[in-house]
Amino acid sequence: MSPPTLRVEGLTKRYRENVAVDQLSVDIKEGEFKSLLGPSGCGKTTTLRCIAGIEKADAGRMYINDELVSAPDDGVHVKPENRDIGMVFQSYAIWPHMTVKENVRFPLKVRGIGSKEDREERVVEMLKMVGLERYKDAMATDLSGGQQQRVAISRALVIEPEILLFDEPLSNLDAKLRREMREEIKRLSEELDITTLYVTHSQDEAMFLSDTIALMNEGKIVEENDPESLHTNPDSLFAMDFMGHTNTFQGHVTEADESGFVIETPIGDFTIDESQIHLEMTEGSDIILSFRPKFCDYRTPDRTRNDRDYAASLEGVLEQKAATRDFTEYLIAIEGNQITFRSLEPLDHDVGDNIQIRVPQEHVRVFEDQSRFKAAKRQDA
Repeated sequence: MSPPTLRVEGLTKRYRENVAVDQLSVDIKEGEFKSLLGPSGCGKTTTLRCIAGIEKADAGRMYINDELVSAPDDGVHVKPENRDIGMVFQSYAIWPHMTVKENVRFPLKVRGIGSKEDREERVVEMLKMVGLERYKDAMATDLSGGQQQRVAISRALVIEPEILLFDEPLSNLDAKLRREMREEIKRLSEELDITTLYVTHSQDEAMFLSDTIALMNEGKIVEENDPESLHTNPDSLFAMDFMGHTNTFQGHVTEADESGFVIETPIGDFTIDESQIHLEMTEGSDIILSFRPKFCDYRTPDRTRNDRDYAASLEGVLEQKAATRDFTEYLIAIEGNQITFRSLEPLDHDVGDNIQIRVPQEHVRVFEDQSRFKAAKRQDA
């Protein structure tokens, strides 16, 4: 099996007393699109900057195509321009005194890649790929934000790097442009089959673009998986909370046998088959129970299910409802607590009405009780 294009082992970066990246290890296979996702201050951008060589690591080893590019203990630090990477920044980093063509050509010129004719051909090819050929002689900063980001992507790709790095490239764009640009990035990634590491705080971006997501918190990778698994079946409470809105409650196991468990919660009892639980529990165990609003069924159970498929039937009073582009969200009060339920179609209920929902067993997640758990700030949930 061929080695990964990028291999990071025990990366540590400190700023005085603050440990920004803490013994982090990650691999990226050839052609893989991997995202570093996490809340602000988790260390994802610092990790990227260390990989790029912009920041010097304090410990650990990094390899690109099995070539050692960073090993502080051995005095190894390969300069960014010698690491065979392309990088796209949040701020675009477009040179205002240059035309579009000159911006894209600049990395080739600095590195002495190709003849003048070869460079011209390569630049035109890149601009065609991102739909900017007709703007090649325009001043780069006269373009729109989305167009400037395309210039930045072209400039990163023109040297045909082994690895493409993105540092929150869509943060400065409006919602419509963000959607358009993430589709463009996905298209280019699939078309060029280039190894990519993408830093973002946006769950939507990471899930849309990535083959794999490495979820970070406090300088470490908490969990790594494909987007769907990380969202629907996470191993950690942090991932469950960060990867989208969820209803989370303390639970206490009141019954446990070979067939399953009964878990008492503030909103009612949940009955869950043993096959659905991936945590060692016994009668008397204290746990955390969580389920996502979008996976609940409204009132009448799905005809393809029987009652045994449901962990709980919950009834409460509708306190609030709000429509978004994609769903209607309902806030339901149950026994002095609140849960959120989402439906693709509006329900015929008004605030103050009684409402009943059911929670399918396969969408209930159970975690160890972590009394010191701090919920991640949800963004784009």
